[in-house]
Amino acid sequence: MKRFFYLFAIVLAVTLIASCGNSNKQRDVVKEFQNGLTSEDTASVLNLSDSCMELLKQQKFDEALAMLSEYDDSTGTLVPLSEELRASYMKRFKLFPVVSYFVSGYIFKSEGINDVKYEVAFGEPDPKTGNTPKTSFMFNPVLVEGQWYLTVKNADKEITGFQ
Repeated sequence: MKRFFYLFAIVLAVTLIASCGNSNKQRDVVKEFQNGLTSEDTASVLNLSDSCMELLKQQKFDEALAMLSEYDDSTGTLVPLSEELRASYMKRFKLFPVVSYFVSGYIFKSEGINDVKYEVAFGEPDPKTGNTPKTSFMFNPVLVEGQWYLTVKNADKEITGFQ
């Protein structure tokens, strides 16, 4: 029984050490990416995101959706929104129209994993309570060959720290 316990403890220790090493490497890659960004990168991403949100506010859904792509992590390439996804977003934006919005935060992590989060009011304040119906929307800006593009977060995409 003691042998089993010692073997288990050794395996656990090796696993923890290995995972810490990978975590440090990932952190270093993120730091390197972040350190390579400039204020122009931030401005470009925010301008692109705000432009799309403004089109949504003006109910120019086709133009706004034309700005969005899907990102293939494995190849680092952009693909247009599928018809199914496009129809889903069209329905969502018509059902919950953007009345007003503001950037609630943004995070850069890598070429393919970044977030720009918006708080979005999709209705007028309730006259009785003063509460405004709100939701959140998040873009995933990606950097492909030195150019920023807006992509949408799929359910399997990592979210970089927003709740």
